[in-house]
Amino acid sequence: MKKIFCLICIPLFCVTPSEKKYLSSWEHSKLIESLTCKIDTPLDERKIKTKAISYGKSQKGKNLVAYIVRPEKGAEPVQNVYLIAAQHGDERNSKVVLDYFLREVRLLSRDFQNNHRILVIPLYNPDGYSRRNRLALNKTDLNRDFPTDDAGAENPKALETEAFLSLMRKYPPKVIFNLHQPFRVVLPNKGSDSYGKEFATLSDYPLGHGVGYPTPGSLGTWAAENEIQIVTVEMSRSMRKAMAPFIYEEVRLALFNAAFGCIPRPAHRSRLEKYLDERE
Repeated sequence: MKKIFCLICIPLFCVTPSEKKYLSSWEHSKLIESLTCKIDTPLDERKIKTKAISYGKSQKGKNLVAYIVRPEKGAEPVQNVYLIAAQHGDERNSKVVLDYFLREVRLLSRDFQNNHRILVIPLYNPDGYSRRNRLALNKTDLNRDFPTDDAGAENPKALETEAFLSLMRKYPPKVIFNLHQPFRVVLPNKGSDSYGKEFATLSDYPLGHGVGYPTPGSLGTWAAENEIQIVTVEMSRSMRKAMAPFIYEEVRLALFNAAFGCIPRPAHRSRLEKYLDERE
């Protein structure tokens, strides 16, 4: 019987050496520099403001909130970029990661606004999150509730899905980044390879394709059927609060690049690094 080896084997995913190129520290720093926004010295002292909007209600009546970074005034064509987390309520650090990201975005100069309208939804499933449960209140898996060809005719069943579909009709997505846990892999759908490769390389996560089992009614399937680019990011496993800053450090530069299309130079050095320096 032949033995089969792979570089990284995770349940449901297998990444071969040809699919993953690990960068040296020097190569990684050169990549970051090449993706850095052209603005070196921001002139506008005003900081980016995020506008919080309620785009619907959960089954329990909680507000579904999206935080929007407006595009630069007069920018054309506007591209809507979505970053969402906690579709599954038990994947708790996915929410915290986007909370940290929003805090850093609000420290940036308005000079970094461009033609991207950035829509950040840290808490897609508030009812499940409050119960530490994967499912929404009506026991619906919100990542199996989209009206796809392989799903039941009753989709969508949840108010959360209906609200998100309505939001996307108002702001048609150019690309969606959907944060999950715990497999530590980046999964672009067909046509999203360039977004997926950049996210994987910046985060040093493996790049995979497919989850190895059917996902009828998933957001990824719906996006593919509607020719929308989407990257599912499965972050590291730990749900402990103490691990959230370190999980964020793994993906933070990839998130900035995903949101802005480049990495703002002030984001090169993280808030965590500044805090540690202050403690020395």
